Amino acid sequence: GEISVETALQRSPHNDKLFCIPATIDLAGAEIELVSMVAREGRLRTALAELKHHDFDYVFIDCPPSLGLLTINALVAAPEVLIPIQCEYYALEGVGQLLRNIEMVKSHLNPELEVSTVILTMYDGR
Repeated sequence: GEISVETALQRSPHNDKLFCIPATIDLAGAEIELVSMVAREGRLRTALAELKHHDFDYVFIDCPPSLGLLTINALVAAPEVLIPIQCEYYALEGVGQLLRNIEMVKSHLNPELEVSTVILTMYDGR
């Protein structure tokens, strides 16, 4: 079912300044439901607008590497993108495609979108 982001928002039991909106199994069908909706690319941005009064410093949206409607929603809702990338050759190939997709979203749906950070992960110094 559908609930507001305000209702889904949960405070961390470990830090009272950290909040989370956890995913549920229902998210698996969200992509299919979004296909037939009007203004489907902006649904997350509209939902997150409910949280403006919280004055959060940062909102992180964890996305799969694929460019489905859920990821597009995140790119439309976000002012910037942080890209984690594994330190291996094949990961670099995927970044090129991701950057092209980000440019496409920027030119058609979110002109403020910028790549702010690339974080190298799983580094092996051997």
